[in-house]
Amino acid sequence: MANQRGFTLLELMMVICVIGVLTMIVMTEYNKIHDRAYIGSAMSDVQLLRKALSMYDAEWGTFPTTQAGNLMALIAQLNDPTGQPYINPPSGDNFRSFLYSPPDLGEEYGDYSLTVVANDHGNTQITVHWNQSIEIVRLN
Repeated sequence: MANQRGFTLLELMMVICVIGVLTMIVMTEYNKIHDRAYIGSAMSDVQLLRKALSMYDAEWGTFPTTQAGNLMALIAQLNDPTGQPYINPPSGDNFRSFLYSPPDLGEEYGDYSLTVVANDHGNTQITVHWNQSIEIVRLN
């Protein structure tokens, strides 16, 4: 009887299937970790903006009253009396959209909100209010 060497086609197919299943599990976990990193970074950026708004309020006695549809428009409003910005723009691409909603006119301590949609797979919307309450909603 001849000495057979090598693997059968069935054995090779089973190994490929096992590798495929393990790859799917690893990629799913990687995407979850990646999404959490985007959400955490977006929350960190929003908290920094909230602190800059608090510094602006402490210096000027009010929050910016102009709505800002992008980050640069809000940062352009956040200047101290010498004209220096309270915050540098965050580096990175942690969120897709940004909205600053100012308090209603005439309200000294009105409720402003910062809303961003994180750059994750679930389109997580993060809203931070002036009283530090945070709303997190997954859009899909």
